[in-house]
Amino acid sequence: MDKDGNLYGTTISGGPNGSGTVYKLTPLETGWTQTILYGFSGRMDGGGPGGTLLLDKAGHIYGVTGYGGKGGQEFGGVISEITP
Repeated sequence: MDKDGNLYGTTISGGPNGSGTVYKLTPLETGWTQTILYGFSGRMDGGGPGGTLLLDKAGHIYGVTGYGGKGGQEFGGVISEITP
């Protein structure tokens, strides 16, 4: 959770490219609104994100993917940084 009360998470699949997403949930008076921050392609940017996301004081989001990168679809994975 960030200082504004937004929650961040990942989906292991789905999204615009089918290889997972990083999303933000923003609190509203009537519930939450979801924003997709990044849709992984499963290629050099990785795919199948999982684990815990880390947020730094500047608002950058760090995480890992289960596949993609130089190892390709079957092996590998990447460490990603997302700047909302």
